[in-house]
This record gives sequence, structure tokens and C-alpha cells, in this order.
Amino acid sequence: MLILSLFVGALVGLLVALFCTPRVVEYVETIDIDANAASVYDAIRFQRDLMRWSAWPSETGSECKLAGDDGEVGAQTVFFDKKGNRFGHQSVTSLSPIREVSFTLESKGPPHVPSLSFYLIEMSEDTTRVLLSFRNDVTPPFHLIQRLIGITRWTREMHGKDLEGLKRFLEKRENYIGEPLAKAA
Repeated sequence: MLILSLFVGALVGLLVALFCTPRVVEYVETIDIDANAASVYDAIRFQRDLMRWSAWPSETGSECKLAGDDGEVGAQTVFFDKKGNRFGHQSVTSLSPIREVSFTLESKGPPHVPSLSFYLIEMSEDTTRVLLSFRNDVTPPFHLIQRLIGITRWTREMHGKDLEGLKRFLEKRENYIGEPLAKAA
């Protein structure tokens, strides 16, 4: 009877966790950059530049290649693992000149719908505030698994590294993260 009670209690706890843990991960990170808004906009929308300052290629050990017209809606950064297998891509989905660049992300793994937008606010002629807005709607039960194994926290830390890399890239104060982006065949 004790074992049955423990089993039922564990099952109830799991069901509560599944239904009470938020499916949507959503946050905004902000950084001020000593560069004009047009330069910041171009460093984000041009994938060849974005992959030079982004933390993702170096932190994940992936190789990235460009597909489509760089700097335009529809341009993609295609991700390959160390063995050369394609495992995902990000696509430019929206551009509002000198104000906003948005992406969707697709990769192998559990069903989810991640999107990322950079919003630019001109603070002065030579200073731009960048708001990185991330949203990911993760299908149950994977939403719980992602939180338990730390993917949600790790992703947010990576976005912070991205903003720091963008700042270093534009301010040219030190080396930035990432490598030049190769052209896809």
C-alpha cells in the first residue's frame, strides 16, 4: 500500500509539473552600444557579420554557412555539426530599417517554435540601445525537460553572450566571438 501511495504521489507531482510549468519561454535582454543605429542594424541583419560576433558557433562547435540574399528577408544561416551534418537554420523573417530585425529558428530536436527579434532604440547619434527579445513555445512534455536540464537558462546566457559579442564587434574594443561566415554552395 505504501508503494502504491508513493507511486500515485509521484504521478500526481509529475502531472502538476507538466501542467503548471510554463510552455512559453519569453524574455528581453538589453545592452547599450557605442555605435550609430544604422551600423548596429547592419551588423545584425547581415548574417556574414552576425556569425562573426555571435556566441553560438564557437560555443556549440558548429559551422555556419549563408543561404539566400544576405541582409534580406529570407536569408538563412545554416548550421552544421562537426561531422558536416545540417541540423538547423535561422531565417531573417522581418526587417524594419534601423529599427528591428527578426528571425525564426529551426533545428532538430523536440517540437518548439523559437523566434528572436532585435529592437534598436537610438539613444544619441552614437549610442544605440539593443533589446533582444526571445520567445519559444515548447510542446509538452519537452517544456519541462528543457527547464530541468538547464537548456532554458543556457539559451538565455547565450543570448547575453551574443549581445556582448555585438557590442565588442561594433565598438572594436577587443576581439569578438565567432568566425567569418562561409558562403553555402
